[in-house]
Amino acid sequence: MDTNDNTSRTRPRWFGPALIALVLLLVGVAGWIIRDLTAPNEAEAPTAPAASTAPTAGAAESAAPASGEDFAWDCQAQLSTDTSSVADEAPEVQDWVAAGYSVVPSSPEFGGCERRDSGLRVGFAHSEAGALMAAATYAMALDPSVSEEAAEDVEVAMVEGPNRDQIEEKAQRIRDGLEQGDDGTTTASSTLLGYSQLNYTDETASYQLVYSFPSGNGLEQKALAQADLVWEDGDWKLDPASGTKMMTADLHQGQPYIEWGPKV
Repeated sequence: MDTNDNTSRTRPRWFGPALIALVLLLVGVAGWIIRDLTAPNEAEAPTAPAASTAPTAGAAESAAPASGEDFAWDCQAQLSTDTSSVADEAPEVQDWVAAGYSVVPSSPEFGGCERRDSGLRVGFAHSEAGALMAAATYAMALDPSVSEEAAEDVEVAMVEGPNRDQIEEKAQRIRDGLEQGDDGTTTASSTLLGYSQLNYTDETASYQLVYSFPSGNGLEQKALAQADLVWEDGDWKLDPASGTKMMTADLHQGQPYIEWGPKV
């Protein structure tokens, strides 16, 4: 981990999107009473769809961005253009740096090469590895309720549309003290274990991220958080699950995954 990175480790008031729906499920499974911030009165988030067939090497090559692509950030031009698939083998990450609730991956090959004032990293390679890096980053560090600087991240890291508008409005109410946030204790104690790739094209990507976290009885639980992304305006952006949920989550039920994380 990059010990020189001074990104804030404070807990955002917007509960970590990777474990939002999972907390609701654990109310029934482990007897916890943890409020789901982003959807306090909604039904449980739907379970993630079945993973599609992983793309072949040829499909990955056909999805390679054209040379001279118009990136959102200048630093992206220096990122790797390698189109290797991550469906079966995890990309190497140079550093796991402090950001948001926990740590996020940082790589001179895959991104995020641009560090925002809030500490959020954006600017990812237009590739499977870049999309995966973005998914793991947004799961832990995209939180518009923390500050005005973090609120500005929404425009560069989230897909434009009505869902984003509703999330921005809720975050504004939390910042203004009109709605109470959650301290994010469960998410802050989680550790990324790995991922599975559900699908990838040059315009969209979807990953299930596997996290472990301590349960009420002192044992470890595992969660699946699904991150959907869209290549928009020259960078990977999170496509919110709804106007109240950035991502959906469920308990891990033994599904296979590729090991990848700060402790691997």
